[in-house]
Amino acid sequence: MIKYPDYDNSILSVISSILKYYGYDNGHKTLEVLDKKLQKDYDNILLMLFDGMGYYTLKEYLESDKFLIKNLSGPISSVCPSTTACAIPTIESGMSPIEHGWLGWSMYFKDYDANICVLKNTYEDTGKKIKGENIARKYVGYENVFNKIEKVTNGEVKAHDISLYSDTNEFVYSYNQMLRKITQIANNREKNFIYAYSEEPDIIMHSTGVDHEYVKENIRFLNSMVHELSQKLENTLIVIIADHGLVDSKVEYLNKYPKLKKMLIRKPSFESRAVNFFVKEDYVESFKLEFEKAFKDKFILLTKKEILERNLFGKGNKNAHIDEFLGDYMAFAISDVALEWENENKKITARHAGLTKEEMTVPLIIIDTKECKN
Repeated sequence: MIKYPDYDNSILSVISSILKYYGYDNGHKTLEVLDKKLQKDYDNILLMLFDGMGYYTLKEYLESDKFLIKNLSGPISSVCPSTTACAIPTIESGMSPIEHGWLGWSMYFKDYDANICVLKNTYEDTGKKIKGENIARKYVGYENVFNKIEKVTNGEVKAHDISLYSDTNEFVYSYNQMLRKITQIANNREKNFIYAYSEEPDIIMHSTGVDHEYVKENIRFLNSMVHELSQKLENTLIVIIADHGLVDSKVEYLNKYPKLKKMLIRKPSFESRAVNFFVKEDYVESFKLEFEKAFKDKFILLTKKEILERNLFGKGNKNAHIDEFLGDYMAFAISDVALEWENENKKITARHAGLTKEEMTVPLIIIDTKECKN
């Protein structure tokens, strides 16, 4: 089943509601169900993001009497592409992908004539770290929501980013550290917005696949962890989301399709299930025919114009670098197939970034610690 992004009922809507609660209008639609909960005066708003914890995986591995399911408000949409490198900047900026411009794991930067892994700040081909500057931050940097919240509240609310990649220098490297840090902040007798990010269960699923016992164990652990945390926090609203879901996938390699490969200016970018193609001028028309001959019913191939007209990256002012990053075509996976340049012996079992309902649908869980369903 194909699932297109619904930005009016999405992870962007979640952060829009939270920003609205603090008095900041980011120009995007909020979520009514969350707005109603936010009519109360809370000491703490805790937004937790569990990477890869898709709605359908959560429902499959947790019974109806489990804590997260009892507090599940329903499914919401990820962004497009449905990948961490696009979703995390959406949450951290309060902007749509068309506005912030982070469109995939690797993006082509013409000043460097290279695909660069934006979250790692490394060259994709070599894995070499770029020293001296963060390229994505330099070209498509954004003001984060932590600064926005503290500014709009005149410092009355303290904003915290608890993750491996903290923007507020509050780094944690384990669940225990995360729990201690959240509890410490939430009980500091101040008003707080706390954002906590975990790489799991995404990492497990990438290596084992979605239907593995380790994934089930991890999600059950997350359920217990959040339940325990909710008992320790007073006057706190806990909001839990994911950035995307995953699907088990098999890989096709472009070096097996020499006709397609010769039509390309350079190696594709973005993701293996949301593939961005720069096509040689002489082949712009014939590329579509050749691609669909090879991958019909496996991918939807759209032109740059079609992508922008359909608002697949959301609405808002288009980032000045979008036209640099976006090629002539993008192929969005609608099956279990991923597309790589060549066989690099990557041991990845489950992937994301496509337009399947499993990848695009994530949970919204809302827990008021005063009235949560135990």
